[in-house]
Amino acid sequence: MQGFGFLFKDGFGVNFFNKIWQAVVIATMLFSVAVWAKITIYMCGDSTMQDWNEGYYPKRGIGQDFSHFWNANFVDVVNKGAGGTYAMGYYTNNWPAVRSSLKAGDFVIIQFGINDRNYSNETDFVTATTAMAQETLDAGAIPIIINPVRRSDYRCSVTSQKNATCDGSIVPDSIYESYHGYPIRAREIATSLGVPLIDMDTLSRNYLLSVGQYYALHYVNMYIDAGEYSTYANGNEDNLHLQQNGATVFGRITTEQMRVHSDANVRALSKYLAPMYQLDVKVSPEGSDSLSTISAYYPAGMPVTLKTTPKAGKTFVGWYDGNGNKCSNSQTSVKSEYICTFTMGSASTQYTAVYSGGSAVLYTGDGSARTTFPTGTPKTIEEAKQADVVTVDTSVKYNKEIQSWFDAYLPDSGFGFSENNHLGFTGEGFYNFDNSLNSDAYYQMLFPAAGYVTMGIRYSFGGSTDRELNVYLDHDYYVTFKPTGWDSWDTAWVNVDLAAGEETLKMISTTYDGGPNIDAFGFSIAGVQRILASGETIYGEGEPSSSGDSDKESIATLNAQGAFQLEGNKVTLSSAGEVHVQMFDMGGRLVANKKLSLSAGTSELPLESLAGRSGVYRIVVKNGLQKKSGFWALVR
Repeated sequence: MQGFGFLFKDGFGVNFFNKIWQAVVIATMLFSVAVWAKITIYMCGDSTMQDWNEGYYPKRGIGQDFSHFWNANFVDVVNKGAGGTYAMGYYTNNWPAVRSSLKAGDFVIIQFGINDRNYSNETDFVTATTAMAQETLDAGAIPIIINPVRRSDYRCSVTSQKNATCDGSIVPDSIYESYHGYPIRAREIATSLGVPLIDMDTLSRNYLLSVGQYYALHYVNMYIDAGEYSTYANGNEDNLHLQQNGATVFGRITTEQMRVHSDANVRALSKYLAPMYQLDVKVSPEGSDSLSTISAYYPAGMPVTLKTTPKAGKTFVGWYDGNGNKCSNSQTSVKSEYICTFTMGSASTQYTAVYSGGSAVLYTGDGSARTTFPTGTPKTIEEAKQADVVTVDTSVKYNKEIQSWFDAYLPDSGFGFSENNHLGFTGEGFYNFDNSLNSDAYYQMLFPAAGYVTMGIRYSFGGSTDRELNVYLDHDYYVTFKPTGWDSWDTAWVNVDLAAGEETLKMISTTYDGGPNIDAFGFSIAGVQRILASGETIYGEGEPSSSGDSDKESIATLNAQGAFQLEGNKVTLSSAGEVHVQMFDMGGRLVANKKLSLSAGTSELPLESLAGRSGVYRIVVKNGLQKKSGFWALVR
């Protein structure tokens, strides 16, 4: 039987299941499977989800044509998106009608945060979103929280100016976080309730970076040139709302995430997706265009918009299908010769943007439906144009030439311990996660550019069981660590997608054993910085050196050798040399990190200038392998 491949939430026990099963048996005696098994997907969101009437064409909401992705025999899509709504306003005015219609086994997509920034606050957002998700669960249905798609607000990576705009000479390489804390709150709500999340905030950022600014604005968003459509005869500039192609792209990415989602209910739902057919886009002669619509797949019945942008001096002839027939637009509001609109059929095919000197490329495939699907978004426009390749290389390649290493010894905050009681560590020591679920360590970082890089994590721990961390950098990356022994160190590798600018690196244990001992972490790009609580930044360094495990002396013995003395704010050295001074506030945050060259004898440390403000501080001074610590107070 189809339609009951779902996991029941707490509160739906064996008796409830038996009643449901009895009802199913009775229903099958009277009705076809298509009648009793039908699932409804309700879509609750704002103007980026709503249905737009034809007077706004080509503007479309993500939910407007979402039903085409599903087998209509088993799934209904009800788009309840409403323009201008925010979470609390929707909960008060729109949600009651949805709630009263819910039945067990339905799904509810909940997506807010765009208008909340202007008309509400994070507290009300959390209250309303949590209530909608919980009331969905109470009805026996499954909520899916979805973060909103980012605006195509491209920025440039300038380390001295966060979220800097481009001056025309620099290619934009980051997307501004327009909705600030709301995507973070949505992630927290999903975690607290144990309900599925599709993080379109991250996924849309990846996609927008992959296609570039011009494509995003003119092919995805509502940047309309004068004369393209009769509905926008004088043009339009809107980097938030979506054209037909943009709405289809983000609907497609949503279904891709459903196919591989960690939540079993969502994966079960994806089994009712309709067949998908590949639409390849060719240009003849090759290189005549600056940009053309990226090859992709569509379900039968989905409206399709193709567009091309000629290079200077190139003459466009027209769009031609795989049989050599010229496109005749299905949308009468289209006025530009560069645009072709039609409805996708039930077979894979191709279209050619033909320029002067070229010809239509005839389709030679068998028209069969696509059988494999991507699980993310491409990194570059060149890779995006190869979307017709349906096989996926599952091998993982790491760039192990780490350019920016950081001592993990003392995080900004965390649930664990900063220690140095094992051999072989680098820097000041290592961070020991508490042996509990969700023990963590946070580090505030500043990245010079967006893009995919390799991250290395130097670690050790004893025992015989693997440990896992969720390494969170605007996205979840789960890293498995193999036991090494307490005094032997290894490096775990993971590829991460960085955003340009400031991000919080979070390492969170996913098991009750906690995480490994973390000695250092680094990235395969130079110029990465760590931001201290004082606002000062530390640049990452090259390969860290060992703490001197070759002679196998204990750390306690090394620290007791007394090569120098620390008393208050004064250091006494037996010979001239360099000392490394670190200052921590009483909350354990690193507020200063300086290397000083001192003469032999007694020198006064500039602690007052390092502290900046009154308080009690823990001072750590290192000279070679020797380290001293003490407390110092600044009173003004």
